[in-house]
Order: sequence, then structure tokens, then C-alpha cells
Amino acid sequence: MRGAARGLLLAALALAPQASAQPPVRVRLLERLHPRQLDVQGPSQHSLEASASRLLLDGVEVAQPYVLADAAWTLRLPGEGPRHYRGALSVRAVRGELALVLLLPLEGYVAQVVAAETTPGTAAAALAAQAVVARSFFLAQGPRHADADVCDLAHCQLLRGSGVSAAHRAAASAAAAATAGRVLVLASGAVAETPFHAACGGHTGAPEEVFGSAATGAAAVPDTGCPAHRWQADVPLGVFQRALAPLLAAPAPALLAAEALDAQVGQGGYVVRVLLPGGGAAAGDAVARVLDRALGWGAVRSARFQFLPLGQAVRVQGTGLGHGLGLCQAGAALRAGRGETYREILQHYFPLASLR
Repeated sequence: MRGAARGLLLAALALAPQASAQPPVRVRLLERLHPRQLDVQGPSQHSLEASASRLLLDGVEVAQPYVLADAAWTLRLPGEGPRHYRGALSVRAVRGELALVLLLPLEGYVAQVVAAETTPGTAAAALAAQAVVARSFFLAQGPRHADADVCDLAHCQLLRGSGVSAAHRAAASAAAAATAGRVLVLASGAVAETPFHAACGGHTGAPEEVFGSAATGAAAVPDTGCPAHRWQADVPLGVFQRALAPLLAAPAPALLAAEALDAQVGQGGYVVRVLLPGGGAAAGDAVARVLDRALGWGAVRSARFQFLPLGQAVRVQGTGLGHGLGLCQAGAALRAGRGETYREILQHYFPLASLR
């Protein structure tokens, strides 16, 4: 038996007392931190280090992947605060860095996602709705990475090892348990690819206009209880031109002017396409992300925006937080606070899917 297969078998056996027929969820951890050395503490305590392609456990080379059995583990990286996880840990050395994969049961994964993706004090019904959405999203997507099903970053679903209170973790676990096994399904019987976002600003968008897919079960719906979450960012003209020129295939980047762009607005007020006469076109969400990256993230908050030329700068202003599709977390929290059940919340944001 090869090392990788043996490691995954050991991890699955380690999870066997808690696992059902569903195989363990594999979550890639901490890749953005490029860990080379870390200390782990749980039922045992060890130091792990990557030396090129060699994995050192307490200074001694071991076969890979090295698997730490299912337990509560604390990971400490140099210069970082401790992170806490529950599950089995599979560790490999890849090009001088530690590749960490957490293996845990599906419902344990859902609970940790709910804890990471929601705010403390969120009403139970909104947490339960988030649990169904997180579970559906995971099951519908399939593996998203070569060595893991998902990672711990937002482009999969967040999984935090720190910064979550015990009370909020308990509430998230209760939400996962209360909805265990429940997913949103389409008329075809397929599990819906359920998106979610922080705040729609008053109206969600149409997934088929943004993603080009109707497989989400979501639709553009009014959400008057969600705050507008107004924002604006002033982008220096040169930054604006350099950021968008490749995306829009601008023939002369220095001549790219905001007033020449045609922003096509779709349902819910979201920019669906940005067109440059004589150039190319790009999705509104892609334009928002490119500009946000150019400003260092956290400035251009959604694709519900408009451009206002200011001479040597372009003001990008808008409402909402996130792509605006599917479950609006701010709106769901308000609906739960008004007494709506998680089933009613899901029906509002996903009218083209049913709970099963």
C-alpha cells in the first residue's frame, strides 16, 4: 500500500467511531501562511518540520503522510496565535512547507463553518439556515483541491481555528445538529450549489446573470430588512487603468476612462457586465474584485456599484457586501429575529429549491 493511501486509511479508521457512511471531509489548512514548522498539542505533543521533501517529527524523519488521530489539537506556528481544531490531521512535506489536511465528519465540518461564517449573537434560526446552506454547498461542489475537498479560506468556506468564542461554537454545533442531513435540492433531485454572502443591501441578485448557472436554487428577491451597507472608494486614475486594462482588453490602457465604460445592470441592481467600446467585456463581479485587489482588499465591497469620474481618480460607490447571491446573512439574521423559522428563511432566498 502506498504511503498516501495508507495515511488516508489510517485517518478514516481514526474517525470511525464518529463517522457514518459519509467519508470524512478533507480540509486543507493554513496554506496561505506557508508553514515550515509548527508545534501540535493534544493527546500527545510534537514538533513538525518540513525539510525540502522530508517530514521531521521531533527531529526524526517519518513516512508521509503522518497522521495524528482524531482528537482536539492545538497548532502553534511561529509568530502566530494558537489555532484549535477537532479531527484527524494528515501532514506532508511539500517543497519545504508543511501541507496540512484536517479530516472530520461532515456534521463536524458544517458546525465549524457555521461558527466561522456567522457572527456571535445570531439567532438560532439564521444559524440553522446557514448550516443547511453550508452543507448543501459542500455536497454539491465536489472536491475543489487536488489533495483535499475544500480549504479553510472564503473561496471554499471559512474554517477558523481561532477567534471564535466557546458560546458561538456551541450555538453553531446546535444548528448543525438541528438540521443534520438536510440539504436544499433542485427539481432535478440534485443538491443545490447554494451561495451566500454577508449583506445584499436590500435585494439579492440573479445567479444565472452572475454565475451563468441556475443550479443554485436561488433567485433575485427583495430583502427590505437588510441594511444598505453603503460604501465608496476613490481609485487613483492610474490604478484604475492598470487594474482594468487587462480585464477589458483595452487597446491603450492610459486612455481607459470610466465615463467610456458601459455598466450593464441586472436584477437586484448588480452590475452584470462592464463593456469597453472597441475593447472587451468583463463580469461586474470580476471588475469589483480586480479593483478591490488593487486597493488592498476591503474597499470595493460588491458588484452593486457605479463609477463617478473625479478627474485624476474614479469614485466607485455602491451598497451591499459580497456577491449578493443566495442567502443574505444580514437579512437572514433579521428575519430570524422577527420569528421566521429556518425553513421560511431558506424558502425566501432559495425559492427554486426544496428542503429534503
